[in-house]
Amino acid sequence: MKNLLLIPLIFLTSCNSKEEKTNTEKPVENIENQIEKEPVDELKTIEQNGKSFYDWYFKNDFPNCDIVKDKNGKCLVDTVSYFKTLRSLGTISEKFIRQENERLQGCAEFISTIDYSEFESADVYEYDEYCVDLYYYYWLKSQEHPNGFSARNIKKINDNKASLDIYQNYNGQDDATPLSTVILEKEKNTWKITEIKFLNREETPAKKVDILGKWENSRVDFRVGETSLIYFYHGQCAYDYPIKKINETEFEMIWAKEMDCVFDNGVNETFGLKKVPEIGKPFAKYTLKNNILYAEYYYKEWVEKYSKQIQNEVFADKYFRRNEN
Repeated sequence: MKNLLLIPLIFLTSCNSKEEKTNTEKPVENIENQIEKEPVDELKTIEQNGKSFYDWYFKNDFPNCDIVKDKNGKCLVDTVSYFKTLRSLGTISEKFIRQENERLQGCAEFISTIDYSEFESADVYEYDEYCVDLYYYYWLKSQEHPNGFSARNIKKINDNKASLDIYQNYNGQDDATPLSTVILEKEKNTWKITEIKFLNREETPAKKVDILGKWENSRVDFRVGETSLIYFYHGQCAYDYPIKKINETEFEMIWAKEMDCVFDNGVNETFGLKKVPEIGKPFAKYTLKNNILYAEYYYKEWVEKYSKQIQNEVFADKYFRRNEN
């Protein structure tokens, strides 16, 4: 159970005097003072808006996005509340929110398959394959938090882009190197955060794209090998299906009847349909994206009938890796 992060904003107004000139040198001096003053004020605005996210993060005890129970008793990543909070800061761009939605998508899809009661009683790191942010401070890239932070190197890159660096502070002393760089863009005359880039911190290593191994949903699991897929319909029924590799992230499952099955699993049923799975023909295509295996079935009507009349979730839309500790 966790949440995430954000902050306030300020904007500038300026006015022009309509008084007649009585001294030809005074207006020149005023213009020079204004030219010097405006950049300083704008840098203060950039600083305030740019560090607003970390202000919010620190003041709210380093929250992550909450995991709540949905109407079906499953887990739900509460992005609605999280994004509402971010928007309320007034300094967060929709561009940043879209990036956050994409970042949280893998965890959201996975955790939605877990019963909330199971989630509440799970061991530590049970779900770190997809939801590692549950177990550490994502915006600090650490499992420990500092005493505070500071914003330095405030820069107005051009009229529409600015940046600043965030430094962590331990016992009154800033780190020698920045934690992150906050990127801002001007939207309707307001500086808003569009991206936070981490510096000098090791990101979670990108795992090698690999379709091999065990995949499962809440009902079934299967193992993908180099040339075949073993589909476990239940504990006493396994089918061996050939596969045709398309590329590094895609393969097709070929329908077959090679099996070790004690009970009838219903795959021979036609349900009165003309188009049914045929031995030796592709049955489904699987695509790996963001460590989730998505299934596209070539016999959609047959799969729907099977799901309603035989067993639901045997042929699911997506499958996940699980820790095999």
